[in-house]
Amino acid sequence: MKHNIELLRADILNELDKLELIRKELQLVAEKFELNSEQVPTYDRAAIGYFLHNFYNGCENIFHSIAKFFENDLAPDTWHADLLKRMRLSIPGFRPAVINENLYVILNDFRGFRHIYRHSYAFELNWERERAVARQLEKTTKMLTQQIHAFLAHLNHLL
Repeated sequence: MKHNIELLRADILNELDKLELIRKELQLVAEKFELNSEQVPTYDRAAIGYFLHNFYNGCENIFHSIAKFFENDLAPDTWHADLLKRMRLSIPGFRPAVINENLYVILNDFRGFRHIYRHSYAFELNWERERAVARQLEKTTKMLTQQIHAFLAHLNHLL
């Protein structure tokens, strides 16, 4: 059991490191978030969208590792939404909630944007929605990191 928990911890910390790199990359282009849609070329909007897409993928990687370790049961048709919902649930006797309700709502916006990004052409993306999600990245990364570290601290009680 100890080996498996340490492997879970290592996977989660590795993903957090990657999410921090994404945050730093987006911080370099943050001034574009203040521009209106006519001033931001499609190429730049596509690049920003790609980083937002990657950010949520990293979050989902963390959540999937946790779900697999503790529950290992996700419906194939709705697993993206179900996975995020489960992370806000405390499962008595097994694990605490991984994220709180506030972070769930914000990450659900990232999940929604990621879905649209994956199924649209870059020139079809709604810049106002993309910009709103991008503006949340800094705060979201901080909240996620804090809440994941609190969850990891709980793992120490399982050893």
